[in-house]
Amino acid sequence: MTGEGPVPEYRIYVEDREVVTPGELLAEGQVIASDGTYREGDKVYSKVTGLASIEGRKVRVIPLSGPYVPTKGDYVIGIVQEVKFSSWLLDIRAPTPGVLHVSEFVDEEVDLITTDLSEYLREGDVVGALVQEVDPVKRVKLTTKGEAMNPLGRLKDGRIVEIDPVKVPRVIGRRGSMVRMLKDVLGCDIFVGINGRIFIRAREEPREIREDLAVRAIVEIERRSHLSGLTDWLESTLKRLSRW
Repeated sequence: MTGEGPVPEYRIYVEDREVVTPGELLAEGQVIASDGTYREGDKVYSKVTGLASIEGRKVRVIPLSGPYVPTKGDYVIGIVQEVKFSSWLLDIRAPTPGVLHVSEFVDEEVDLITTDLSEYLREGDVVGALVQEVDPVKRVKLTTKGEAMNPLGRLKDGRIVEIDPVKVPRVIGRRGSMVRMLKDVLGCDIFVGINGRIFIRAREEPREIREDLAVRAIVEIERRSHLSGLTDWLESTLKRLSRW
């Protein structure tokens, strides 16, 4: 009898929300190695620079930066890059443009011989869309038809801010808490694309000031995304800044 207790089934070496680097030992034993990690034997290491996320025995790493990789069903905010004969090419912050065919935007039948598609969308227009398909060679097809939490189609009379796509969950917040607070306090409609492009439109005056505050708040959320207590900080900051 040595008097020692039972050997633990697993051991975690980092704190939740701690910044970790590639190759750093995160845990060992009977843990669930999730996104952003890899296992060697019974040890789990980080694949990327990011934030450790610990949920019981589940260990994952949330990257601090990274490109947008389109996935079917994503809500994205695109900017018309080029008007083609039967479609538009949209910049969706992916390696290749998204293709929005006229049939996925317009309900009525369009005579492509006599119709210039610039009558519907022109270069520079902002569009909320869904990723309909990503083919084997990574071409992205878009649609503005279907159901989404945010509006589909042309988005007008607002401002755009872009953030790193991997920071989008922090801007949205748990169960939408962060973006809901921004909307309520600042009186703005805020549509968040999973591609890191965010559309802001004030619902009331002073519109320019409200939209500017929303942009500043979102940029600051992105900058502070690795810190804890972000919701409390945002609430107090918004109350201080939004004294109309």
